[in-house]
This record gives sequence, structure tokens and C-alpha cells, in this order.
Amino acid sequence: MPDESSVSLPSPWGAFTRDSVTSLDGEVRLFERFSVAGDPHLTLETGDVAIAAGLLKRLEEFLSHRAQWDRAATDAVVIEFSSEDPTKAELDEAADDLRAEQIVILPDGAVTVHFNDTCGQHFLDGYWPAVHFGPDDTITQVTVES
Repeated sequence: MPDESSVSLPSPWGAFTRDSVTSLDGEVRLFERFSVAGDPHLTLETGDVAIAAGLLKRLEEFLSHRAQWDRAATDAVVIEFSSEDPTKAELDEAADDLRAEQIVILPDGAVTVHFNDTCGQHFLDGYWPAVHFGPDDTITQVTVES
């Protein structure tokens, strides 16, 4: 039986591998997710290989209409954290400044996109917006994470 940390799932974006960390004493801790580094970083939020393999189709579907969800997400961030109705210029500025840094696909088909504030003007250092999509790609929540 192969070592769980060596299992990988080939994909068009590279090989998804089980996330792990090695402590100073050499102990390897496996996380319940698979990911592949890239721009953005892609994560399948499960430790089960069969479920992770099934989530690749959901990831492909979500990425196939990136321009639509990306703009909807940055607009949602501005709307959520504005005290007044944002102007078109403010929405456009956020679309330029906020970049998807990580896309997380959950077993139920929901998706969370973590954004990076590339100019550092919208969120305090160490904080970033995350936009949560339901399985039908509607935005269900906007949060700030740290």
C-alpha cells in the first residue's frame, strides 16, 4: 500500500498531492486536502482520494467561467464592505486590485475563493477577503479572513 503522502491526482493544472507538514523531529502530519501550487493555488478540501478525483470535474466547471465569477466576487467584496453604494470606478478598481490567490473546492460542490489585495490599500496586512459560492455558483457569503 503506498504512503498516503505520496498519492497524487493528475490534472490539467498539475499533480494534486496530499498537503503535509514535517515537524522538526521528522514527524509528517497529513492534512485532509489535496492541492497544487499555481496562480491561483488550487485545493480539493478532502483527504479521500476518490472524492478528490471527483472534485476535479467541479473545479474544471468553475474555472471555465472564471471571468464571470471573478468580477462578481470582487464586486461582492466592495458591496459587502462599503457603507454606501459603490461607484463603477470603485468596482473597477477592486477588480484590478483583488486577485484570486486560492480556490478551494469543497465536497458538497461549494467553492471558496480567497483573494489577495495586490496594492495593500483595501485590507489590513494579514487579512484578505474570501468569497463563498454555492454548488450552483451563486455567492452565498463574503468574509474577511486572517
